[in-house]
Amino acid sequence: MPDESKQEEKIKADFDSLEKKIKKKGTKDTKELIQQLATREKLERDYKEDIIRVTFNSSPETKRAVLAKRPTQKEMMTIMRLSAEAAIYEGKSDPESLQKMLDIYDQLPELAASLSVDKSLNKDFWTNKVSFATLQNFITELIRETQRGTGIPPEEMQSFR
Repeated sequence: MPDESKQEEKIKADFDSLEKKIKKKGTKDTKELIQQLATREKLERDYKEDIIRVTFNSSPETKRAVLAKRPTQKEMMTIMRLSAEAAIYEGKSDPESLQKMLDIYDQLPELAASLSVDKSLNKDFWTNKVSFATLQNFITELIRETQRGTGIPPEEMQSFR
């Protein structure tokens, strides 16, 4: 009988120890989860607050400035892909190349609208209210402003044009 009570005490002590470990681990996991969520929220807030002033020519003698958000990785990849595709088809006059260029240029107003902070600068605005050159200048200068300070040489930036 004494062995049985010692065994029960040992089981109870082991169980209590296990419970403490679980509570401690649970608290640690909860704190870690809260920190991770807080970090994610801070990063998202930082992104929303990361506004740049894009100064570009709206005509040969007129410069304008538009507030824009920095492109996300996905948006930047889209810009780079469109730029590369445009470079491939530019100057070709076959029907397929011309259609590809139209498809590429058709995406630019939506891209400009998504990057503009002012929501009145929507797709309709970039499609129907400004020249194509102005649209291109805005996107080119936005890329240049985004990349400023990253060490990308100006010559490479020209390739996006």
